[in-house]
Amino acid sequence: MEEKNFSEQTKQFMADWQKRLEEMQLQFSLGKMDAGDAFEKQKEQYKTLLQSFKENLDKGRTMSEEKLAEMKDKMEALRLQLSLGKADGMDAFEEQKNKIELAMHEFYVAGKTNFDDVYNKSLTMFEHNAEAFKTGLEIVKLQFSLGKMDLNDELKEKQKEISEKMGELSNHFKTLQEAATENIEEMNMQLKDNFEKMKSFAESWFKK
Repeated sequence: MEEKNFSEQTKQFMADWQKRLEEMQLQFSLGKMDAGDAFEKQKEQYKTLLQSFKENLDKGRTMSEEKLAEMKDKMEALRLQLSLGKADGMDAFEEQKNKIELAMHEFYVAGKTNFDDVYNKSLTMFEHNAEAFKTGLEIVKLQFSLGKMDLNDELKEKQKEISEKMGELSNHFKTLQEAATENIEEMNMQLKDNFEKMKSFAESWFKK
């Protein structure tokens, strides 16, 4: 993967994530998608991205057969976790979420020992997609939490608070995209900062 191509992929990823964040905010604010359905949509989107990553993995020319087999085994384990049935409540969601994130971690750790330049750039894109996915899961978790509340003014107020925070982060991300440069490290840092802001908000919300 050439540096210029990688830069363009990163910019495209930023644009795609911006669109997904806006879609999640709209669905969240309108209450048109229940938490279980939102979780399924997140998993389907990530499985599609995982398939793209597999295609990049297949292009790695310097990876040994043993290493390639290990990576594909870890990827299949992750794919299977993403294919579990619909979560019917917070407990089932938490169980699936933990298993998926563990499989993601094991796949990433297995890849870190490979020093092929082409593959390492693909691994960076995998990390971005992983962080985006986990951020989406935090939003789904908020939806499950609200689903336990009675339909009253407090629920509407909390739903509004979360929607406004998502809008704030969406606007922040637009600014990051407009300021995007060819500096890959800078873009990577901006991406991580945006994901951390949303996850930190979700964590603080549950501590209230």
